[in-house]
Amino acid sequence: MDAQETSLYTAIVIASIIIGVIIIYFVVSIISQQRKNLALHKQNILTEITALEKERARIAADLHDELGPLLSAVKMKINSFELADEDDQVEIAKTNQHIDSMVKRVREISFDLMPSALLRKGLIVAIKEFADYIMKSHALHVEVRATDSLSLAEQKAVNLYRIIQEVIHNTLKHAKASHLSIELHTEKNKLVLKTQDDGVGFNPDALGANTGLGLRSLLSRTEIMNGTMYLDSKIGDGTSFTFEIPLA
Repeated sequence: MDAQETSLYTAIVIASIIIGVIIIYFVVSIISQQRKNLALHKQNILTEITALEKERARIAADLHDELGPLLSAVKMKINSFELADEDDQVEIAKTNQHIDSMVKRVREISFDLMPSALLRKGLIVAIKEFADYIMKSHALHVEVRATDSLSLAEQKAVNLYRIIQEVIHNTLKHAKASHLSIELHTEKNKLVLKTQDDGVGFNPDALGANTGLGLRSLLSRTEIMNGTMYLDSKIGDGTSFTFEIPLA
């Protein structure tokens, strides 16, 4: 190899190294930017969900502590009237029924917004209470299998409760199911939540960009816990969800 060939070879090697360094720099920059965007996305979701949960808790407290007692006081005041006319007594009885319905609905809304059992007794008790409430008011049998001793941070417990709540609501709204099983257990260093219904199912591939708000909410809450969501559904064969959440 003469001097000219050596110089050409050296130039090619140097140029290749420079191009390689530039490519590596751009790849690293893109990966770094994607990680920053992902972290920012998670932070934005966390901020929105935290604000939403605070507002839900505030409204639930207002309904439970103010509106509920106010309606009860109105009922007591109405019943304190001594009415001799039978028609008036019938109207009072009807009014009492309306007030009782309003009090019941206020309690239901408060329970849906922020169940007191979740904060006082923990996630498992809250899930079982919600399942009992659903079975009393809907033709859906909800089976809950979970470790009673499970202890979680409040924020994670709230997110998991909302995930289960959303799965149940979706089952009631879309699945036409008669049975829904919910299983929650720990596996090595992660928490595993599995749900399975016996409903009509659907084709997940057909959703495309038209993913509903319910599924997006499930995915968002899973992402902010650094977890993974798996969906399995077939037409005529029910729907199952699996959520794997790191415990650390």
